[in-house]
Amino acid sequence: MSDHPAVFGNFAIDDLVFADGSTRWGVPGGTAAYAALGAALWTGGATAVAPLGGDYPQSLLTRVDCSRCRIIPHTMRNWGLYEDDGTRHFVSRNRDRDWSGFCPTSEDAATGTQSTAHLAAMPLLRTQSLIAHLRQQGASTLSLDVDNHDLQQDGSSAQAHIDLIRLVDLYLPSQQDVARLLPGLPPTVALRRLRDYAPNTSLIAIKMGEAGVLAHVAGSDDCIRLPSVARAVVDTTGAGDAFCGGALAAYAEGLGPLDAIVQGSVSAALCVEGWGWEGLLQVSEDVKRERSADARSRVAKTTF
Repeated sequence: MSDHPAVFGNFAIDDLVFADGSTRWGVPGGTAAYAALGAALWTGGATAVAPLGGDYPQSLLTRVDCSRCRIIPHTMRNWGLYEDDGTRHFVSRNRDRDWSGFCPTSEDAATGTQSTAHLAAMPLLRTQSLIAHLRQQGASTLSLDVDNHDLQQDGSSAQAHIDLIRLVDLYLPSQQDVARLLPGLPPTVALRRLRDYAPNTSLIAIKMGEAGVLAHVAGSDDCIRLPSVARAVVDTTGAGDAFCGGALAAYAEGLGPLDAIVQGSVSAALCVEGWGWEGLLQVSEDVKRERSADARSRVAKTTF
């Protein structure tokens, strides 16, 4: 099996419109890129498993192994719209609206094996298929981010999403995703509801942007809250995916759920402190140790 975590997701080239009216055009990104770099920050490398367009600047993805990426004619193109309250809306261009064509398949998963893998946001049926395939291959640790498009279009899919939570080891949704799944519930109440749905999932962590992360470890009497540890905010693109990669990396290294929360938070912080993914590159061991210690000192626990 691969020594490094594998990330199943997509690559994209985005045209971004920020809340202050500023724009950035033709920015390489995608869930696979940010999650893999967020993991590689801690493990020294990560494997991306995602369709890869020939127009994507693959050479910029240092420490990411793209050898299992299936080459496709072009990269998915999106509009990314950012709101003042931190919410984001990504809309694919017309020709790329069926984004399942830019997500990995079970055939892509069969190109290798891995003990730890992250499934980034994808269409529901694709996620179900990949989880089943990866478990059959022997993957012992799976983390999951979710796509709220299905919930937005058809509320009846909520139960299918809940069923997915029970099949993975780390469930790492954004607050925006949770609000779609469990509308009207405050984050702490939503976290308890998610734990009721999936009592055996090792870690459930809700990513809340500048408010940090709210998490619960299976069997614990405590709720864990860690505020954002970002020291500046330049660009929030990819921060949630970077968190997922950093969190999975802790499990890949044999560490525990608190380490996952800390590493995920540091990966997210370093991501938002630069444009695109530049903050995740060339980070020294001393910086990682200092940032991890700072994050750990900010962890607060309350009765769950």
